[in-house]
Amino acid sequence: MQNCVRLVALVLALALVRVPCFAGVLTAEHAEAVAEWLNTERDQRADPATLGLPTGLDKEQSAQLAQALWGLHKEQARDPELGDLPTSLQEAVAKAGGGRVALEGGRLTLGKELVMPFALVRKEQNGPAETGRALFICTHGGGGNGKVDGPHAWPVNTREWRTQVQLAARLYEPEGIYFVPRMVDDRKGRWFHGFNQTAFERVIEHAIANWGVDPNRVYKLGISQGGFGTNKLVAFMPDRFAGANAMAGGVSPDAHPPGNLRNVAFRNDVGEEDTMFERVGNAIKFHKRLDQFHAGDPEGYTHTISVQKGRGHGIDYRPGVAWIAQHTRNPWPDRLHWDNRELGGERRARHYWVELWGEPVDKRTMMTVFADRETNTITIEAMSGKVGQGNPLSGGQLCVLLHDELLDLDKPVRVSVNGRVMHDGVVKRDASVQLRTLAGYGDPAMTASAELVFALDE
Repeated sequence: MQNCVRLVALVLALALVRVPCFAGVLTAEHAEAVAEWLNTERDQRADPATLGLPTGLDKEQSAQLAQALWGLHKEQARDPELGDLPTSLQEAVAKAGGGRVALEGGRLTLGKELVMPFALVRKEQNGPAETGRALFICTHGGGGNGKVDGPHAWPVNTREWRTQVQLAARLYEPEGIYFVPRMVDDRKGRWFHGFNQTAFERVIEHAIANWGVDPNRVYKLGISQGGFGTNKLVAFMPDRFAGANAMAGGVSPDAHPPGNLRNVAFRNDVGEEDTMFERVGNAIKFHKRLDQFHAGDPEGYTHTISVQKGRGHGIDYRPGVAWIAQHTRNPWPDRLHWDNRELGGERRARHYWVELWGEPVDKRTMMTVFADRETNTITIEAMSGKVGQGNPLSGGQLCVLLHDELLDLDKPVRVSVNGRVMHDGVVKRDASVQLRTLAGYGDPAMTASAELVFALDE
């Protein structure tokens, strides 16, 4: 491992020599420290601020450093269980020569006992876009059965998984990589458990680093139980997705926060006669709530619902996937709505460009965040419970991540929280912030250049 660290550091050091304008950003010693830090297990890494990396970078230096750090990160971001870029479906069909097509796949180990089987379908006739491939995470229907003998013993989930694989291969039209997981444990069911969240984070990070996936073209879709999971997961972790399509399912807008979908293109497809578990009724209610959010924020909340006439639980699955694939993610949107609550035993620490560190006094928190590039200001309302119905958020720290796509960091930045000015002045671009945010998300498009941290008074 030590030799590997030195080798990677040497590669970066040589790169610094070849690019004179970059040589002034990191020294060879800095490069070695970064490489060693990246090759340390995540839970054992020191605070990158202790590495002594430079601050006060200009815009060009920050952009060059981000590119170099991404190159280093990719060296250690390979997940061996996910492997190399899968063979395209077209190549697999040609290789089969009229015989049965073998799709690639594998198994993700999640902890000591849980395993997620998966299949991969890569559809690519025209070659990847200049920005990279699309990634579609597709969850199947079925659910949970506590009476079966093992984690993958229920035929219903196995059948539904195979159906979803076939839909990805034969029915869904957009090009890209389709990751189709099987339910991890039939006795637990559900797609929103924490171990599924972990798995999908791994897939996204690996796909960006190793499969040439555009981080701004990651999509979530699912059918029935997979549709419920899509609704819940995307409202919980929206900053990972450009769009989402929940099919043959619908959730209550009171239980799962529609406000978080401000910057995600969201669609439901459901049969008008699909009344079991209030699927169609909840889907309609969810989109009416999105209508309300959109009325107050016309530039956000792109959404649509297709209630398919005469259909029950079986519907046409094609239109929604094509619809979401038209949309791309903006990793630095100027408005955020964050209803932060627990899902599957987990809480999110980051929502686009705001982070919540430590433990707030109350479990549920709500933020509305506005960035105005013309005035170079950020305005935040951070409350416990619902905005307008709770108390100012207290406990922990609020971190505001900054990037030149969001504000002009060559000018003073003003930040107010709950009416109180918390910062008014210059912000320094910081290499350690770039390293921390890149390694934390594995997403070069969401790597911050600077940060401001505020204590939330208890």
